Amino acid sequence: MARQVEDTPRAGRGRGNRAGLDLDQIVAAARSLAPGEITMQAVAERLGVDPKALNHHVGNRENLLRLLARETFSVNFSAVRIATQSRWEDACRTYAVGLVDSLIATGGLVEHLPPGDPAVPRTLEPTEALLAKWIEAGLDLGTAQRALVLLTSICVAFARDVLQAEQEAEPPRPRILREVLGAQDATRFENLARISAAPADTYSREQLEFSVEVFVRGAQALVASRA
Repeated sequence: MARQVEDTPRAGRGRGNRAGLDLDQIVAAARSLAPGEITMQAVAERLGVDPKALNHHVGNRENLLRLLARETFSVNFSAVRIATQSRWEDACRTYAVGLVDSLIATGGLVEHLPPGDPAVPRTLEPTEALLAKWIEAGLDLGTAQRALVLLTSICVAFARDVLQAEQEAEPPRPRILREVLGAQDATRFENLARISAAPADTYSREQLEFSVEVFVRGAQALVASRA
């Protein structure tokens, strides 16, 4: 069902009402444009309406970009399913991969996704399922919340790294390290020099798997201590 911005009709036909717009139409039009091309004027032209009609619904360009980022993220993340019979360790891995993929799917719009914003109610189910797994394993709610924040931070940082690297000719961390070491005595930083010469790909899925596995093993020790 198309979402309407107003629940009660206004007297007469206002700017938004005159255009007959709803948020689904606006989001669809914005999604058809490249992120760098999204402006209120461009979306209004795509819809064939006056920009003032768009202002009536979303206010300004930043709100429009935030709305589009939230919709793109939520469509992807709401599809994540944590199996009822899965172990909590596997639930962590499923959650992490789903969160990272959903963030990467937003592309350049990720910067407009408010930190910690649950987007829309339909994205809450994977998070609720993961919390339930931890509580079943013996963690109290406060500890489960802290674990969720840590895992989410790992995923958000990795997704942002990947999106940033995609915008550059080469991964930024190895390049920055080479530049810094170039002005130093390499013999003082033997291990950093070796990393600079042959860096591991810290933007790959292998890095994500490594990070999540470190988290899981730490969480296992925590769960064991509460058993």
